Amino acid sequence: MTMTRVSRKVLQGGAVLMFTSLLAACGGSGGDGGDQQVSMTLATPTWNAGIASIAVSQEMGYFEDEGLDVEIILADSATTQVQQIATGQVATGAVSPEPVILGREPGKNLDLTYFMSYYKDNIYGLRVPADSDITSIEDLEGKTVGAISLASASVTQAQVGLREAGVPEDSVTFVAIGTGGQQATAVENGQVDALALLDTSFQVLENQGIELREIEVPGTDMLTSGGLAARTGDLEEDRELYVKLGRAIAKGVVFSEANPEAAVQLLFDAHPEARPSGLDDDVALSSSVSVLEARLANLGAEDDPYGVIDQEALQANVDFLLDAGELTEPVDPADLYDDSLIQDINDFDRAAVRQEAADHA
Repeated sequence: MTMTRVSRKVLQGGAVLMFTSLLAACGGSGGDGGDQQVSMTLATPTWNAGIASIAVSQEMGYFEDEGLDVEIILADSATTQVQQIATGQVATGAVSPEPVILGREPGKNLDLTYFMSYYKDNIYGLRVPADSDITSIEDLEGKTVGAISLASASVTQAQVGLREAGVPEDSVTFVAIGTGGQQATAVENGQVDALALLDTSFQVLENQGIELREIEVPGTDMLTSGGLAARTGDLEEDRELYVKLGRAIAKGVVFSEANPEAAVQLLFDAHPEARPSGLDDDVALSSSVSVLEARLANLGAEDDPYGVIDQEALQANVDFLLDAGELTEPVDPADLYDDSLIQDINDFDRAAVRQEAADHA
């Protein structure tokens, strides 16, 4: 588990970091300015342009404006995220629906509730090289499909799509091809015939000159890729905390949509490791902006109010998991989402944030 400090304060020493994490998990107060210390989790191995809006919320002081000192914990999967939230290690996280829904099955007792959208639309998909003779999901029979990992939601979606299309699942081989350059190598060397990845990964490959073509996956049109989730009891007990978190995150998304170049530069300043290596500054910036824009297209950045989760989309996710055989009993989507915070989360001047973005050098 990678832990990245996302405040202007720098902590030294493992004992201090551990103490801070424990305080953050329960929303403890502290810090030089008396800000409330909170932690949240994102499912990504490293900082990258796809999550630049979160860096914006920190660097532009949107968390601090809400009296929050936020620590971001980078997790390896949504399953890890829900474990962190459920055990109180973190207050919230941007989590995909699968583990949240499955946690509501009888006997699971994983009582997590969404209070805001983040990945409004489906960020996963299936693509093939532009010159491939594969034109539909049916053509994948006997082929090899690459994914970041075999535990990725993109694999589940592709497998269910194959079943819906009448293609025997065991006739298609799924292989893990990692991230970044590993993915490009797998395509260029012909190791895979298709890719089951996410929006930002596809854009990174396009930036490297690999032209891709989308293949429709049956049953995925209506899916959402999730949002900010928390323990249901915590939402009830500390509503103000989650409103503040949601508002700061919403401001970061609005800023990023208004000026993605500034958002990426703020990301690079805070997390230099997010800058693509081996590229001139202008190229690194433009390629990362295209990655951010690919993600913004799925965040509902222009929605007003921002952060609403469509009940029909959650129902589609429930139905999808039922079709996949991963969910044994239906789950009521109304139990998965509390929309009572949305109005207060959106209680900020969007025009002012957009102007701040436009004025940012």
